[in-house]
Amino acid sequence: MSSREHNTVYSQPANTGSGIHENTQLASAIDALKHHANPVRLEDFALSQGLPALLNPNSGLFQRFRSHDRVTYDAKTDLYMYKPDYDLRTPADLVALLKERFLNPGGSGARNSSAAGMRLAELRESYPAARDAIEELSKVEPREDREVLVLRGQRDGAIKQVFWNPLRGKDAKGVDDDLWHELKVPDLVDLPKELEREGLSTTDMLDGPISAAQLAANSKNKKKKGAGARRFKLQNTHLEGVDLSQDFVKPS
Repeated sequence: MSSREHNTVYSQPANTGSGIHENTQLASAIDALKHHANPVRLEDFALSQGLPALLNPNSGLFQRFRSHDRVTYDAKTDLYMYKPDYDLRTPADLVALLKERFLNPGGSGARNSSAAGMRLAELRESYPAARDAIEELSKVEPREDREVLVLRGQRDGAIKQVFWNPLRGKDAKGVDDDLWHELKVPDLVDLPKELEREGLSTTDMLDGPISAAQLAANSKNKKKKGAGARRFKLQNTHLEGVDLSQDFVKPS
């Protein structure tokens, strides 16, 4: 085999069209319609996507395309448009959706107080301008008037999830204080049990709570150890018997 054959680079097959099978053509048409922000005329859309069968009202592709749950057809204007999960056209619509998701995260119609946010990618699929709208809503001043709370990536600061702000117009500090004071601290005797119940444990040095008698005994032992006479090493033994308080007189 020659070196030229070894160095040959094979590219990926090109996208040659929408396919020949009806299911493939339908999927291609729905995906293409999804990327159109505005309603389209069927004639222009079919020609641009290479789907002439869409121009035949008697074809199976045309019937399935018009009746598809992701396709909206306006008989007055004779225009087609992709139908997203949510009908969002303005920032106000976005806030209303976030509020509904917060109050009713399960979608069952029953009120639920647990918070539920939405991913930016999910919102952009229904509202392409979602990123810009969220950025503007997150910068409203004063902070108390902000209708949304944004969860960003730690590294890039990009928007990850968005939540409705239920504390709008309220002082969050007061709410935090109330929650803090509502916390109940267990007694010293019950503390190990409560920690174990939560999957936690005390420090390795303590197998259990220390009683007052044990604390008193430990303190007493420490005092006894420090009450003994200090040890020292005698230096200058050659001066033993010499009174250094008197002036030295050299013997004659």
